Amino acid sequence: MKFPLFRHRVRSDTISALYGTIVAQARLPCFYREYGVPDTVSGRFDLLVLHLTLVLDRMADEQQLRELGQALFDHFCSDMDRNLREMGIGDLSVPKHMQSVGEAFYGRAEAYRSGLARTSE
Repeated sequence: MKFPLFRHRVRSDTISALYGTIVAQARLPCFYREYGVPDTVSGRFDLLVLHLTLVLDRMADEQQLRELGQALFDHFCSDMDRNLREMGIGDLSVPKHMQSVGEAFYGRAEAYRSGLARTSE
């Protein structure tokens, strides 16, 4: 058991920078112009989840990076919550929409993992 005082904490600026990099990568114009990803909320969400899944899966492979991966996923959830509110979703409806976001994330992440596993065989 680690003493809480000595436990390593993930810095929020590190998480923000990493998440910002993932978002920037997912928003590169080439995905929308050259690869035909629709420039819609759904298309952008798909690319964000794809990039986030790749990073989170890599972090899950390394014990030292798992805490960072969890903090990154938590930041993603906070960002989705904030985006829903900015889109005008009311406070009482946000939890229901966040459940849908979670289901969409896990469904897409599994599909991406499945596709990647087939190509590496």
